[in-house]
Amino acid sequence: MNIFNLFKKQKMISGVLPDIRLPEEKQKDWKTEEVLSMAVPLNYEPWENWIINPTNTKVLNDIKVKFQNGVGSCAACAGATHLEINNYIEDGKYTELSPRSIYANRTNKPQAGMMMNNLADIMTSKGAIPEVFCPSPHDTDANMSQLNDVVSLYEGFGKLTRAGNYFWLTGNNIDTYAQVLSLGLPITFTVVFGEHEWGNELCPQLKDVILPYGHANTFLATDKSKGIVSYQGKKCLVTQDSHGTWVGYGGRRLISEDWFNAGRVLFGIWTVDLQNLAIFNSNLEKPHYVFNNDLSYGMDNNEVKKLQECLRYDGEFNYPTNTGLFAGYTLSAVKAFQSKYGIEPVAGYVGVKTRAKLNSLFS
Repeated sequence: MNIFNLFKKQKMISGVLPDIRLPEEKQKDWKTEEVLSMAVPLNYEPWENWIINPTNTKVLNDIKVKFQNGVGSCAACAGATHLEINNYIEDGKYTELSPRSIYANRTNKPQAGMMMNNLADIMTSKGAIPEVFCPSPHDTDANMSQLNDVVSLYEGFGKLTRAGNYFWLTGNNIDTYAQVLSLGLPITFTVVFGEHEWGNELCPQLKDVILPYGHANTFLATDKSKGIVSYQGKKCLVTQDSHGTWVGYGGRRLISEDWFNAGRVLFGIWTVDLQNLAIFNSNLEKPHYVFNNDLSYGMDNNEVKKLQECLRYDGEFNYPTNTGLFAGYTLSAVKAFQSKYGIEPVAGYVGVKTRAKLNSLFS
């Protein structure tokens, strides 16, 4: 069954549309596995303890819950919440951001809903305008899709909120998501559900139903509060929905490991400024290595790690660690290296010409 044979407007509306990019475009995505090469111990704190912790309650009180009101803007609401949390961490204060300023910039207008890669691109290029300058009516898709009242100054304010880089999370392991949250980084994610699965309850339960709805939420995490909990004996992550404060716990829900195991959580996006994570290159010792093999996307070995080490020294690779996995960011780094030294084609593939240049620099 194609779970995205979907987005029919029924009692609820799907706000997440399928990714229609070509495979070669998706290959450029920056994957979480390139960053999280080392796992940290996870603590799934009992929900009843987590919820009475003053640090956590302050975050819940500060971060405003949105209400999409039947409009297909859940992804925009989740993206605005994501950027709000990023800026909350940086500034120590909450500023409400406008889902309309995101939703009105989607590429699929006037169709309702949004593609997640489009959301991520907007979050990292345009950001979100403060709500006070761009109020979100949440009444119709048409009204949420226009920016006639927005001037360039307001768009400039939006760019102050934009994220640095975004990374994709895939797979059915709740611990992988929790690893990112443990770093104090929120995750905007896509979930699919059917009738009577996504009501007003705190912890939605799976049912044997058709899955007509795609929905976006944000898993909560800040530098001081991580939404990693246990509930009724199961691992859960705390998410902020856009269905109003009367659902779940003041608009928050717990997504249990069951949803991950069943493949209902499709993927997530998290954002970070790489300069906040990077090992700065100024004091790096120059590596020495002879490259004898071609290297390409998808490889995972020690020679890729040596490639990353050399590219880091040369200035193209600024991940926090050399992982050995040749994925989207390594691909971009190789292309930058090829452009820098006039190697053609600029394809991100380490072949004879690129190996020769690497060996001239690092052998």
